[in-house]
Amino acid sequence: MASAVNSNNLAISPAQHLANIANALHSTGPRTEEGKAKARYNARRHGLTGQFYVMDEADRLAYNEHEAQMLAVLNPADYYERQLAIALAQDHWRINRVKGIEFNSYGLGHHEHAAETNADTAETETAITQAQTWRADNKHFSNIALYETRLHRMIAKNKKELDQLQTKRKAAESAAREEVELLLEEKLAEQDPIDPAQPISINGFVFSTQKLLTEMAHKQAVAEARWYKSRNWDRSRQPPFVLLTFPKAA
Repeated sequence: MASAVNSNNLAISPAQHLANIANALHSTGPRTEEGKAKARYNARRHGLTGQFYVMDEADRLAYNEHEAQMLAVLNPADYYERQLAIALAQDHWRINRVKGIEFNSYGLGHHEHAAETNADTAETETAITQAQTWRADNKHFSNIALYETRLHRMIAKNKKELDQLQTKRKAAESAAREEVELLLEEKLAEQDPIDPAQPISINGFVFSTQKLLTEMAHKQAVAEARWYKSRNWDRSRQPPFVLLTFPKAA
C-alpha cells in the first residue's frame, strides 16, 4: 500500500492511514447544532419511483449523479424500462457501498488489532492486522462476498430483461419508421404537400417529419454520390432511381 498524505500534505504510513480511517468510524459526529443540521438525514421522495429514501445531503447528491449517469447510458424509453434501469443503478450503488464497507472494516480491524502487532515495517504491520481482522471475523467478510454475488446476479437478470425489452422496442420502432419513410417518399414522388412541422404518429411511435425528411435527403445524396463515383463521376448518365425533391427546412 502506498503512503497517503494528510491535510498538511505530509506523507503518512499505510498503517497510520488505516488507523485514521478507523478513528473516523468511531467518530461521534458533529456536536454543534450547525454541524448536526448539515449532517441531518432527511427523507426525500425519489423523483421517478415516488419512494421515500433517507440519506444525508452528500450521499443524496452522489447517488443522484450516479443514477443520472446510469439512466443516460441505459436510455430507458417507458415506465417499465425505467424501473429496470433504476434497479440496475441502485444495485450498482449497493456494490460500491459494499466495497466501502469492506475497506472500512479492514481499517477498523487495524485500529482494534494494532496493539497486538509489533512489526518491523508499516507495510508488514498492515498486512498482519489485515490477516488478523479477517481471521477474527471471516464470517463478516464471507457475508459481504455473498451479498455482492447476489447483487451481481440481480444486475445480470435485470440487464438481460432490459436488453430484451429494448431490442423488441427498437425493432418495432424501426419497422414503424420504414412505413413512415415509405409514405413520405410516395408524397414526395407525387409532389403532394407535406408539412415538416407536423409530426407523424404510427404504431404508437411519434416521428419528427422534419427530422425524417432531413435524414432521407442525406441518404439520397449519399446514394447518388456513390453511384456517380462508381462511374468516375460521369454526370452524363442518370442514376437508376428517382431523385426526390425535398422541401427546404424552415
